[in-house]
Amino acid sequence: MFVGHVGDHRTMDRKQISTVTIQCALDREAAPIRAALEGRQELALLGNHVWTGTYAGMNLAVCVGGMGVANSASCAQFLIDRFNPQAVIFSGIAGSINPNLAIGDLLIGAEQHYAETNTAIIAECPPYLEYFPADSDLLQTATSAAEALGYQRAESVGDLVASGRWRGRDARPAPVVEPGGERSGQETHFVVGNISTSDRFNTAPEVLDELVTRFRADGEAMEEASAAQICGKCAVPFLCVRGISNPCGQAYDDLNSHEADMDRAADAAARVALKTVSLLNPQG
Repeated sequence: MFVGHVGDHRTMDRKQISTVTIQCALDREAAPIRAALEGRQELALLGNHVWTGTYAGMNLAVCVGGMGVANSASCAQFLIDRFNPQAVIFSGIAGSINPNLAIGDLLIGAEQHYAETNTAIIAECPPYLEYFPADSDLLQTATSAAEALGYQRAESVGDLVASGRWRGRDARPAPVVEPGGERSGQETHFVVGNISTSDRFNTAPEVLDELVTRFRADGEAMEEASAAQICGKCAVPFLCVRGISNPCGQAYDDLNSHEADMDRAADAAARVALKTVSLLNPQG
């Protein structure tokens, strides 16, 4: 098992990258990733369940840290302290707000936003941000990974609002960004957009509409903003990749009755997270 020493990472240097950690909330999200590890070892420490090994020539640790912002922040700090990663990737499932995102599609987080927090006050402390952008290099690498795996890029909520074509969460899917026409129902799609983080499982239409108004949210989950906040504080590059398991507005009990959809979404996110890791390898 590898153990690092925390340094002062300011930007991701591809020539220096050797260790990546992938953070998950649930075991089902981590399962496809740990199955891909070579030389896998297991560690349980401080409430976190971790598997370490190598993948595509990189040191890789995947951790199940639990649901919610507190668990996520704690897990991110644990991974940074323990493994000194040059990048932290959150991989998991999410609900979609953007009608372009169907079950099994992907949301790559350009920005991570807290849904309920007074962010102006939060921004008085390091990393002095009201929302948390993904590392630009990681974001581009994940975009390339999704495209390499055959996903077609679709428009974000921000794109639709800016162009005056936003018709609400229940609108028919818009055309894909790349040439190829309308969705046929057979393609898989990805959006590079904004993710809302909440400790609530929000279903009320007025709440979801407010998330669109406030920060053009494409989907919602429960962990990424706090993980990104800790990574920003520690100056470690961060990225979130989410597979879509359900439309936002669906009741939690209904979601729990669709195990196959959650597994499909977790697998989609894991595939792109792993492809991103392989593309980060400075040795090619």
